[in-house]
Amino acid sequence: MYVLILILAWITPAAIAGALGWHGIWGSGSAFAEYLIPIPVAGGALHVPSFVAAAAVIFVCRNATGTKVRFLPVLAFSALAVALSLMLEFDRLQAWLFTDYQPFGSPFRLDGNPLLLFVATDAFWVGAYALLKGWVPPARSWLVLPLVPAAIIGLSVINYQISGPVFERGGPMYSGVRGEEIIMVYTSASYDEELFLNWLKQNKNFARPWLNVNTEHVAVLFTNSMQVIKWRQYDQIAEDGTIATVCLYEEDRSIIPHAGYYDCFADHPTVDQELAALVASNSTGLGTDIDHWYARLLLCEGIDISDTTPTDVARINLCQAMARGYSQTVKRFTEKYGENSEQVDFIRAEASNRGLTTQ
Repeated sequence: MYVLILILAWITPAAIAGALGWHGIWGSGSAFAEYLIPIPVAGGALHVPSFVAAAAVIFVCRNATGTKVRFLPVLAFSALAVALSLMLEFDRLQAWLFTDYQPFGSPFRLDGNPLLLFVATDAFWVGAYALLKGWVPPARSWLVLPLVPAAIIGLSVINYQISGPVFERGGPMYSGVRGEEIIMVYTSASYDEELFLNWLKQNKNFARPWLNVNTEHVAVLFTNSMQVIKWRQYDQIAEDGTIATVCLYEEDRSIIPHAGYYDCFADHPTVDQELAALVASNSTGLGTDIDHWYARLLLCEGIDISDTTPTDVARINLCQAMARGYSQTVKRFTEKYGENSEQVDFIRAEASNRGLTTQ
């Protein structure tokens, strides 16, 4: 009988994972086949330790006759309860308990942890084997089983309550202007400038526009609504639902906090916005392409472009590219308008006044 039990113990987690649609450990297709293979490059290798432990318990106890062995079912099913309890998505459960979050479906949901799945199924089959052997513990000993998940959930709740303010990142939301990004963050804390800045400092790569080639300015909005974060209702966030705003600007790498809602973009135009304004206010009358070149030239006044080190700051990138490509620009405009044209004379004169040469 124990041989059949061990075969079932090996197959069961693979069958469960396959039925639930889990992927393999290394991101392969269905976990079913991978969990059946006990070699290092397959997920089944992670099953070996708990399977060996279960097999050892069965082999050691298969001929036992003492009174203590009758407690094996309770011990095995307690291990099952522990594994299943630890597989709970505690973040989801705690958000449901302590915030405005209304989860879709049950708040009790298991995550896809293969190690705990292996332990749970092996423990189940050890307990089933013990019951089939006729080892029945006293009825009162079964009271341990509901206490196990209750204790684990209770400890997680206590830890959540005493571990300090909670922060959970949401996704990005774009303002509709290239280079601007809004990021929502849930927090259980009330406004505390030092607390929010310290949290951002601890997350050094988070929301930094100078580390993102597509972003120039970032507004991080802290909210007490977990529902907004979980359901990605970023367009529904009201100004009075924001308890703090932190603005990050790539041009000077500044991080500026504000209480409540603040428009980080109002006084900080992006490169595209500045270029559009310069084109509108500095028409040369020599053509649209000349107007756009001249706007870039004006934008780059006062910006140090001598450093050729690659950078993700949009203004410096644009100005370095303009300086490096000046020769090609002259060639392009010469081919289009002619060597002695008013357009070419204009760009040569304006570039010379600002130290821009073809050398």
